Amino acid sequence: MVVQFSTTCRTKKESITASERKIINQLNQHDKPFLLSMNELSLLSQVSEPSVVRLYRKLGYASYQELKVALAQELAESRSAVSETHDIQVGDQADVVFEKISDQISSALAMTKDTLNVTTIEQAVFALQQAKRLYFFGQGLSGTIAEDGAHKFMRLGETTLSVKDPHYQAIYASHMNDQDVVIAISHSGETVDIIDVIEIAKSNGAQVIVITSNRNTTLASMATYLLLTQASETNKRSDAMVSRIVQLALIDTMYTRMVALGGDRLTSRVNQSRLAVTRMKK
Repeated sequence: MVVQFSTTCRTKKESITASERKIINQLNQHDKPFLLSMNELSLLSQVSEPSVVRLYRKLGYASYQELKVALAQELAESRSAVSETHDIQVGDQADVVFEKISDQISSALAMTKDTLNVTTIEQAVFALQQAKRLYFFGQGLSGTIAEDGAHKFMRLGETTLSVKDPHYQAIYASHMNDQDVVIAISHSGETVDIIDVIEIAKSNGAQVIVITSNRNTTLASMATYLLLTQASETNKRSDAMVSRIVQLALIDTMYTRMVALGGDRLTSRVNQSRLAVTRMKK
């Protein structure tokens, strides 16, 4: 699959230099151009790294990482548009349906991994370490993801809440301060109630980790730390069925990283939580 990355380039056609065209051509030759580091791209294109910088800035991106994310998103969209062979058909039996869903999940996880901003997620984990209270906000399907996230983090022994009702979210947000961190989950990034309560939370000093699918959304613009999922939903799976797996994986990553950094103290708390649940089983 070749990423054409053509829409933005056409609008800038008259200002694209010969060196920049070499870079674009090189991007178009790769199935997964977002895997290339800036150094690799400049070497393959036989241009300098400053030429790569000038190109992504000319195309409206603040960093090379943003360009890579845009390439991954375009790849996901093109895969969905080119063919319906990956979509679930009426005649597909259970084994075929399972295979197609598995392929989509694997692809989404791989694309998210390749475009993940390590610095941002490490900063988000640091914020979680410093927080006195942690809130998971989501609505609808995202609310279910929020509940799963809170279930993990409450094992660490700190105040952790999952809140799905927008009225409850607003009340909690109105009492937040700079010791609070909110993990806001929204596939679309345009859920009105979530945007409203995050605005309240931020106005009171809370830090916000946003997990969403597109940086060009209202919620994404409000993030202290933005974590993007990459997934291509098909016609038969339009309700963020694949994206939710990636959202869970991002939350699991932050949780696992926190436990690792917390050393014996957090490991002991996790074991204590596990023991409490085990005692309830026969």
